[in-house]
Amino acid sequence: MKKLLSAALLLLVLAATAANVNLTWKRSSKAEEPTIVKDSVVIQGDTLMLDSLSLSLKKIPKAQHLYSVAKVSVGKWAKLFTVIKIEESGADGKNSYYARTYYNLTGMRWPGTGRKTTAIAKGNNHYAIFNHWHDCMLDWKIYIDVMESKFIAKNNRAPKDEYEMVDFMFGSYNPYQKWKNDMYWLLRHFRYQ
Repeated sequence: MKKLLSAALLLLVLAATAANVNLTWKRSSKAEEPTIVKDSVVIQGDTLMLDSLSLSLKKIPKAQHLYSVAKVSVGKWAKLFTVIKIEESGADGKNSYYARTYYNLTGMRWPGTGRKTTAIAKGNNHYAIFNHWHDCMLDWKIYIDVMESKFIAKNNRAPKDEYEMVDFMFGSYNPYQKWKNDMYWLLRHFRYQ
């Protein structure tokens, strides 16, 4: 039995490594005391902790806090995640219906076949429903990794910056020129640290 468990654990670690999954966050049970490691996201119950930051998963944080978490959970596309959140579901305290009801911060749709998701259900107009806002962030990370792979396959190089990725996403993520103009404006005026 121990050999079977060891083999299963090794297989899980290898699969996660091969899939380039971000393993810097941990979901712990309510009975455990969280061990907070610098620059790692810890979830305990309905609370997300990152360094000295403690956020409710059931209340959408301000953009600055989302950006702080996204730097760990999303990585190099954290800035893009934050501006898409602002464009798609509103600025601080003025969140859209889908953000408030579905914890869908970025306008994520229920994915077609072939893409993994952290969504739990499909809501109105095929918008994805999440358990909490961090699951939406993780789902967006899955999506942006796929988009970056498609960009590399098409252009034989990685995208230079967020603007180039917005250009690549334009049409499939959002087909309206206003969206692209707003995204450029938000990227130019990004002030979060």
